[in-house]
Amino acid sequence: MTSYLLQLSLPLSLLLLVILLAQKVLLKPLGARSVYALWAAVPVFLLTTMLVSFSPVAIHSDVIKRYQVGLQQVSNAASTTNGWFWLWLLGVALCSSYLLLNYLSSRAQYLRAVPLKLAPAILNCRQADDNSGPYITGLLVPRILLPHDFFTRFDAIQQQLILQHELTHWRRGDLHLNYLALALVCLFWFNPLLWVSYRQYRQAQELACDAVVTHNASQAERIAYGYALLSITQPSSVNRWPLTHHYGDFNIMKQRVIQLQSQRGFSKAPVVTMLTLVMLFSVLLQQPSTAKESGSVGLTPIVQIQPRYPVDAARQSIAGYVQIEFDIELDGSVSNTRIIDSYPPEVFDAEALRAFKKWRYKPSTAVLKGNHVQLDFELDLEPEGVERHTVKAPKQGKG
Repeated sequence: MTSYLLQLSLPLSLLLLVILLAQKVLLKPLGARSVYALWAAVPVFLLTTMLVSFSPVAIHSDVIKRYQVGLQQVSNAASTTNGWFWLWLLGVALCSSYLLLNYLSSRAQYLRAVPLKLAPAILNCRQADDNSGPYITGLLVPRILLPHDFFTRFDAIQQQLILQHELTHWRRGDLHLNYLALALVCLFWFNPLLWVSYRQYRQAQELACDAVVTHNASQAERIAYGYALLSITQPSSVNRWPLTHHYGDFNIMKQRVIQLQSQRGFSKAPVVTMLTLVMLFSVLLQQPSTAKESGSVGLTPIVQIQPRYPVDAARQSIAGYVQIEFDIELDGSVSNTRIIDSYPPEVFDAEALRAFKKWRYKPSTAVLKGNHVQLDFELDLEPEGVERHTVKAPKQGKG
């Protein structure tokens, strides 16, 4: 798992840098709605990469070199667990715990608030006893929290625009997209660019929501909306930005007010073009190089670590195989190892990968990509030193 995430981290970082640059350069000519839509490139990239990576791969048997792992390799010693995996899992647990506490805190704050009934369309609206909000939250049902002075601080037009802003987030599915984005942040918590990108993504989301709300608004309504934004400005320290929609500090509000002065529609062409390029990039990224110095059959390891035969499999008299795809680096070490087929599924996978990652081949002048080996886990092997031959029955003639 960790190796796969690390392998994805570099191309994902490059994609995020491109989007961050595009958000800065294209915001004025394309508008907030189009720039926000460019962030769809991230799930498109991950989904395409995952589909290509885990799609069935047809490999001819003559390009797979086979090695046998016998019952004599059974060891009762527990396999060494990858320390990096536990470190990554700890980071995921800490991030998830923080988000859970954030959710429980915001929910408790909402439950303490006074229920309101503003309109039939807003059934779950409450007024806080402090300056919290306005923001919308919820998973299946939208919940809006308003500050204690909402009806005295804002006039009727501003109140309507603010409520429309929050409901627009819900109708557009922004909250659920944020949950998906936070899941990616938790998985890639070790990459600081993900945290920066998430915050910029949320700012683009707010700008896009402003554009939708004020698309058909009059100039007077836009001015009123801008004053409302400035009056909601809060210090960054009080923003619950992971799970709720914050209005932002002064710098963010300044950018949002400026953006209100130049409205742009939604430009499909640049968004579709970028998503298409991302999909092509994802597919090409997963394609092994066709130019090799030699095939897998001609490669012989100079260091070959024998896998242990899993104890449970030996007790149940289970035999099988694991096919591994890998690259050979310049120094002969193996990299980008991944299982392309195994039988029975997941019985021998972990042990096969653990041992095979320690194999070494003869150093070469170029990286050899897309090699394949098969480790056969068999219960009964002939003693060492005994030469083995295969005798095949003669083919029967027709007629």
